[in-house]
Amino acid sequence: MTSFTQNYDSTISKLDDRLSALIDSGFDFELEKNGDVLVIIFEDNSKYIISPNSPVSQLWVSANYEGHRFNFEESKSTWHDEKTGEELLRYLSRLFSEKMSKSISLSDNTKN
Repeated sequence: MTSFTQNYDSTISKLDDRLSALIDSGFDFELEKNGDVLVIIFEDNSKYIISPNSPVSQLWVSANYEGHRFNFEESKSTWHDEKTGEELLRYLSRLFSEKMSKSISLSDNTKN
């Protein structure tokens, strides 16, 4: 297993756990995992799709008709948007907060 695969799998596993906890606490969306791809489906049928792009070692997020590509920074052990530098969990927290009209944090004290 490559370093990229390990980093991606670890991130998706943690994210799956955090999103499942949100569902358990009453937030209304569904999770689907198709192989390495995590799909978040909202009540209005909109979707966020998180997928690996192994050839270029990137994690891709498709949301709100936009695509974002994240690179893993070994020194920080975090994924960062290649254009804006925004950290993945901060980006996803912002997206979820806007979508659910409620402050949501997917981050914790550990980095991924």
